[in-house]
Amino acid sequence: MSVDGRNLWLDFIRGLSALLVCLGHLRNAILVDFSDLAHPNMLLKVFYALTGLGHQAVMVFFVLSGYFVGGAILRSGINFSWRNYLTSRLTRLWVVLLPSLAITWVVGQILGYFSPEVLAGAYAENWHSGPKADEYSASLTTFLANILFLQTIVTPVFGINGPLWSLANEFWYYLLFPLLMIVTGLVGSASFASRVVTFLAALAIACYLPNTMLYGFLVWLMGAVVYRLQSIVKSLNTAKVYIFLLMALAMFGIALGFAKSSTFAIASDIAVGLTFAMVCLMLTRVSFPALRWPWLAKLALYGSDISYSLYLLHFPLVVLAASLVYQSQKSVPTALFLAQFLGWVVLLIGCGFFMWWLFESRTPIVRKQVNAWLDSTW
Repeated sequence: MSVDGRNLWLDFIRGLSALLVCLGHLRNAILVDFSDLAHPNMLLKVFYALTGLGHQAVMVFFVLSGYFVGGAILRSGINFSWRNYLTSRLTRLWVVLLPSLAITWVVGQILGYFSPEVLAGAYAENWHSGPKADEYSASLTTFLANILFLQTIVTPVFGINGPLWSLANEFWYYLLFPLLMIVTGLVGSASFASRVVTFLAALAIACYLPNTMLYGFLVWLMGAVVYRLQSIVKSLNTAKVYIFLLMALAMFGIALGFAKSSTFAIASDIAVGLTFAMVCLMLTRVSFPALRWPWLAKLALYGSDISYSLYLLHFPLVVLAASLVYQSQKSVPTALFLAQFLGWVVLLIGCGFFMWWLFESRTPIVRKQVNAWLDSTW
């Protein structure tokens, strides 16, 4: 089901993916690893399994980004405009990124005073994330590089905000895809000479990016492929759609299991991306129970809306809480401590919502102002 052109199933998954990333970082920071539990019950096994899917949730993000952003590019067709496209993408990214970098710097200053060992990488291995030894950088150069999405390419991520690595991936995918579509003639109306120049630009970017980013681009492209193929599933009857959806979900579950046990990161990422793309394709034909459960529809919308803000904001706050409240010590997941964990989750979601309300929700206004300025200047 769609609301104002939005697919609520995909919105729900986008919000859930951001939450899983958040849960994984929080659990790694304040709870002992699963291997350190003596006799975990089934509830704890499920809890640790779900909170261990953070990286796989990012792969889901990539597929959804390919579907939404790649789909918008394909829809534009001959009317594709670099100015409109880049204005839309950059305002979307920077409106949240800039305040997130400022908050990251403030948190870094607090930690530098109270827990400088955190910035030196003392707990990176224990947390399975966070600043690693000799990698922490909050310099102006790193700040500017992160604004230009060059983190993990020419500089580290800014400060302690490790999840910023995926934002660089996203931005360069945003450039590569329309370049390739112009080369193939699927969008725009470029001449042969312009297509040659466009191809050389795409090749230069591909040669410049690390191989890991290019592998991630394959996952991102799967979402764009879903957008192209969704018209095919419209011809399927409801019974076949549900059968194929169940099969896709089963394969996705197997891929998640493979990803958690495999040492081949690239293969597992592609497997997760490919199987989720199959799920995504079927969900374009499955109705969302919005009329039966309107609260679930609202949850899907709100979760999707704040997912980007939550993703960029949560990790500095997690590190701050782990360092100052728990003195970087992990605890056993007793009932009382799990209640504390849930309290932190609610607080992080609330902070993500506040970040969305304060900044991200203003994106259309900022975009309109930027376009007005460009119209008057150019």
